Amino acid sequence: MARINLRKFLADHYKGGVSARDVIREALTNSIHAGATDIIVDLRFSDKQAEMFKDAAERVVLEEISIRDDGEGFTPANLNYFDEICTSHKDDIGGKGVGRLAFLKYARKVYIRSQLEGELVEFSYTPEFKLSDVKKTAVAGRRETEIILAEFYGQINTQVKNLVLSLCDDLRLLVFLKHQAGQSITLKFHHNSGQPFQEDFALVGAGIKTEKEETFEFMSETFNCYLFKDAPPAKGIIAMLCADEICIEDYVISKRFDSCRFQISVTSKYFNTRANSERKQLFLPKTDQDADLASPISRDTLMRKIHEVCMGMISEIGKVEVDAFRECNVTKLRKYYPFIDVSSLGGNAALLDADEIVKTYRAQQSKKEDQLVESLQAGKPVSWDDVSHLASEDLARFIVHRALVIDSLSKMPADAAENAIHNAILPKKSDGKNIRENNIWLVDDKFLSYSNVFSDETLSRIVSEVNDNVEKNQNRKPDVAAFFSEDNRRNPNKLVIVEFKKLSADVFDNNKALMQCRFYANDLVDRIETIREVFAFAIVEIDDPFYRDMKQTGFRDVFSLSNRVLYNDFLVGEGNDIPLHMYVMPATALILDAKARNRVFEEVLRFNVEKGMQELS
Repeated sequence: MARINLRKFLADHYKGGVSARDVIREALTNSIHAGATDIIVDLRFSDKQAEMFKDAAERVVLEEISIRDDGEGFTPANLNYFDEICTSHKDDIGGKGVGRLAFLKYARKVYIRSQLEGELVEFSYTPEFKLSDVKKTAVAGRRETEIILAEFYGQINTQVKNLVLSLCDDLRLLVFLKHQAGQSITLKFHHNSGQPFQEDFALVGAGIKTEKEETFEFMSETFNCYLFKDAPPAKGIIAMLCADEICIEDYVISKRFDSCRFQISVTSKYFNTRANSERKQLFLPKTDQDADLASPISRDTLMRKIHEVCMGMISEIGKVEVDAFRECNVTKLRKYYPFIDVSSLGGNAALLDADEIVKTYRAQQSKKEDQLVESLQAGKPVSWDDVSHLASEDLARFIVHRALVIDSLSKMPADAAENAIHNAILPKKSDGKNIRENNIWLVDDKFLSYSNVFSDETLSRIVSEVNDNVEKNQNRKPDVAAFFSEDNRRNPNKLVIVEFKKLSADVFDNNKALMQCRFYANDLVDRIETIREVFAFAIVEIDDPFYRDMKQTGFRDVFSLSNRVLYNDFLVGEGNDIPLHMYVMPATALILDAKARNRVFEEVLRFNVEKGMQELS
């Protein structure tokens, strides 16, 4: 028989990375196919770090892996198969004949000991292995085969819980089906890591039950689905795509479903013929455009179908849990993402997980934007409806942003409102150069049209000088945010002033706030000749004495949904020819009025969400 240079074969044809999960799964699969019913995996962790760090309770460096089983072992026939690459004796169960090569990619030392009925077989497996290296000793003993892997390539830091539970997920279907066929298997895991996971863990074939089994036909291919349920704290919904009854890929439907954990193993001959040699990947065409006669079903189309079938199975047996989780996600979508058109994101099943909907939506939007940009760059005609739609999505996101800002402010205690509103309008110590930092629309929506905030170097200098002048004259820095718009020559022509007073301020302090607004406006108007209009907002508490005083000095009531809001006009500047429109209101009125203005937009968005929900239900 012609020999193969294993080192070269490994380098050329086995290029993928190999993990502890890969090598243990390969060994366990071989044990099961060898008829084993009692299989033990021992994960031995290094004590070296415990010697270095006396207080270290956990060991994270995996030093050795041992797999023992009571299968048929390395009989002469099995030894011959082991010596041949790409064997065909396991074709009927999906064997590729190269799985054991993972041992050589993972560990420098691979030792195999197999006790047969009257003979002990021992050898080290290396890239230079040949049958003459096998040591055979005539000795009786209990049938047992052990594979020991040591001296791994690289330091292996392993989280035992994740490793063991992943292996159980990978092999659950195979162990279940073998039990149905009469081979009742127990997989036992032991470790000495000191990690917070039980030292002995078992997957027992006799204890595995399906909640539901279902078969569906799709494009002339048959798919079998097996639904398993794990009790809390396990959570999530995941479809395990299996080739030859072993999980090859995970398809996550929901990471956050927390009533329990549903795992659906999906098998098909279509998967069997499309798994790579290492059983780590399914080769499926990505889209329908990539499909052909040899691979007629695309990943995109198939995943949507699997999603639909899996959720249909789960909804039948867990309707209460699914409905409760769905309602929580609908509430989240209505509040934080009402601009998303859920009816376009994959059908009723997609409503389950708000996070997945948002992720899908963002990917969809990015793709649309990229396609538009590519078309424009290439000089191709574009649909202005598409451009308008993307712009409306941005506007919708801004409306939701406004709602969240308002909601956050409304929950602030009264004594914290001043700082909160000030930081929302323009963060303290901000130089005002970033227009995106401000939320001046909280005061009035007309200020949305303002083009910049101190963005010009000269304006920044002037504002700074005026602030210093006011501080010098009044022994205080003005608690003011100033915003500018520009005329057609890019000169600032409108000014907004916001002044705050604490809850404890009396009528005299509150009146001082009004005077400070006028003084500040005068200073800025005198220094910036292009200003043609000023808006001032004094955010103060309005008690009865202060309200009466303002009414006596010409202030007029302005409609508000809650507290008193008053208004008066003044003229400022050296020539007293620049109008100053002054509004006085408590913080609660500012927040509630802003909320009322935004609510109209919010209701339109939420109506769209509810309409989408109804269409999908």
